[in-house]
Amino acid sequence: MRRSMLVTAPLLIAMFAVAGCGSSSSSSSSSNTAANGSGSTNTTTNAAATGSATAPPTTPPTSIPITQALPKAPPKGKTILYLQCELPACARTAPGIQQGAAALGWNSKVLVYKNADPGAGLQSAIQQHPNYIAITGIPTAAMKPQLAAAKSAGIPVLSCGTTDKPSPDGYAIECGGTLERDAEYLGRWVTRDSGGKANVVAVSIPQFPALVTITDWFKHNFSGMCSGCKFDELDVTVDDIGSGQVGSKIVAYLQAHPNVNYVLFTFADLATGVPQAIQSSGLAHQVKLVGAVESEGIVKGVPTTYKAWTLSPNEYMGMVMVDAAARLSLGETLSQQYLDEIYHNPTWVLDSAAEANALAATNDTWPGPAGYVGQFKKLWQVGS
Repeated sequence: MRRSMLVTAPLLIAMFAVAGCGSSSSSSSSSNTAANGSGSTNTTTNAAATGSATAPPTTPPTSIPITQALPKAPPKGKTILYLQCELPACARTAPGIQQGAAALGWNSKVLVYKNADPGAGLQSAIQQHPNYIAITGIPTAAMKPQLAAAKSAGIPVLSCGTTDKPSPDGYAIECGGTLERDAEYLGRWVTRDSGGKANVVAVSIPQFPALVTITDWFKHNFSGMCSGCKFDELDVTVDDIGSGQVGSKIVAYLQAHPNVNYVLFTFADLATGVPQAIQSSGLAHQVKLVGAVESEGIVKGVPTTYKAWTLSPNEYMGMVMVDAAARLSLGETLSQQYLDEIYHNPTWVLDSAAEANALAATNDTWPGPAGYVGQFKKLWQVGS
């Protein structure tokens, strides 16, 4: 696989891992859709409709959303196996699982599987007889027989980064299953930045459900937040990313739509080469670049090349899967409140040099809320 095609968050692993998922090459599927409030994650006001939307958070959150402590420390000696895909984003999740397991006195294993055959990877994991299996970004439809085998073996499979909801025949949990919150924060940011006159085009790959949660939010909620704002969607394909064609498609769109003043990328790899293409076309003065799900290059480009970007806490998601396993090890039934708490990842908008430099001083991506490891330990009754 070409490096330019590598995805930067587990929410998007499925687009490369599942064989036969298909592609789409439609160019502009939604234009200035009226809001109907469906699925909105925010409450709008008359002030917001005139371009004074509430400012999104622009500094990292300091607390995890999970609130209920365990009644006692989980039993020691359990094993959690992380099924890690071949993409770099998957490797970001592993430290969270390893740290969580170590804190509990558990064993952790990492098994790297072939992107084209996640079912075989899950089957191999089952054969190692762990107590729990964790995986990111693979829809249940890709592994139905193997999930059935895991259920028969009494091994819960924990997932992050798909839109699948937990079910008896699927995943025990789903964390980070939507990017709606990212969409809302970006909507609030561009509304305020534009003074209520944002004309946004979102660049996306619409056959992948995680990305659709962003564009759907804008289609259904953006004009309700900002009555003077507009929204459209430019659809591209995975092949466009690999062949470096996204930039030329965006330039052609901007030439045909000179009133567009914001380009929103639904994940970082869509922005590869785009600033250079826009600069070469003489359109850099026309648009600001914003987006969701960071990469190292994005963080280093804020706030000069990229004006605002929401961040994905991959390492935190690894800890969430260990947290769910810890609760199951005590015989807990995972409540709907708990499932709701973990379905939306914490995130925030990076838009300043100060915060970008702070991230650059560590690993150029955001692992999760400050002190999240200690917060989980406290919930698990194993220290702080």
